[in-house]
Amino acid sequence: MSYAEKRRHPRLSVFSAAMLVLDDQGYLSEVKDLSQGGARVALPRNWNLPIATECQLFLIFDQETVIGLRVRVVRVGSDDLGLEFLAGQEERVAAVLYESRFMEQE
Repeated sequence: MSYAEKRRHPRLSVFSAAMLVLDDQGYLSEVKDLSQGGARVALPRNWNLPIATECQLFLIFDQETVIGLRVRVVRVGSDDLGLEFLAGQEERVAAVLYESRFMEQE
């Protein structure tokens, strides 16, 4: 079984600006894909935090639509991060998936 077949939720390939925030430090990034369970974002410059780090992910759809979610880093790749949305944010996740329908598809 391939890695893609093991996913719990189907991925939607998108491109959007994003920012990861931990305490008072921000890391600019871009969203590569989204699902109901998480997101894959480009590896931010100067990222040196380990797997299991919990932080805020702000998805920047446009100047008026920025949605923040609590996430956990589940994978650190050579050029991307795998993020899991933390539980209890179902309405916010639904809003992110709704807004992503209007984004540029990769």
